[in-house]
Amino acid sequence: MATTHHEPAPLAYDMQGLIKASGWGRSKIQEDIAAGRLKARKSAGKLIIMYEDARAWLLALPVREPSKKEAA
Repeated sequence: MATTHHEPAPLAYDMQGLIKASGWGRSKIQEDIAAGRLKARKSAGKLIIMYEDARAWLLALPVREPSKKEAA
């Protein structure tokens, strides 16, 4: 029986880590931080986004409804 090894979720992301993990670009992330949609923290001049905040940000994005063509 094969076992799968899962890496634990990170505690926090830096900007590059969040870009890689989320697939979103730097400008969209910065826009959502500035608008208050994504919580960010700073430590020693470095931007940090907690895992929980990144997950909440992604889950808060609108759900895409199927088009009438797709539903048929």
